[in-house]
Amino acid sequence: MIQKKILIGIIAGLLVGMFVTSVIVTNTNNLLELFLTKITATSIITGVFCGAYAYTSKSKLQVFFVSIIIGIVLFYLKYLVTGHDFDALTMGAFVGAMLGGVFAIISKILDSYYIYKRLQKRRKKGFGNYR
Repeated sequence: MIQKKILIGIIAGLLVGMFVTSVIVTNTNNLLELFLTKITATSIITGVFCGAYAYTSKSKLQVFFVSIIIGIVLFYLKYLVTGHDFDALTMGAFVGAMLGGVFAIISKILDSYYIYKRLQKRRKKGFGNYR
């Protein structure tokens, strides 16, 4: 199960990183160049950590806020290591919020689906048939 969350984090981090890169670096038209940037790589790493945390936590709101903190920390570490001149805190907060939102939405959809399936099983057994 943790592999699924981490895989979701990698894919979501890749997509969010490519989106942020395409907004900030406007002179890039090649898809491979968008994929091979520091922003996309850091977003993928943020997605891995957010996925691991989403696996351990049951609270959607907590996953969202901790993902923002993870994004800020990792993007600031990237800034300290590489000296990348973009605003690290804002980018980290944005990427963390996007990834946290993805995990919160997926968690909500799965919870609703499980409740629906459980209700359907109970209706087949006669729950709610009071006529």
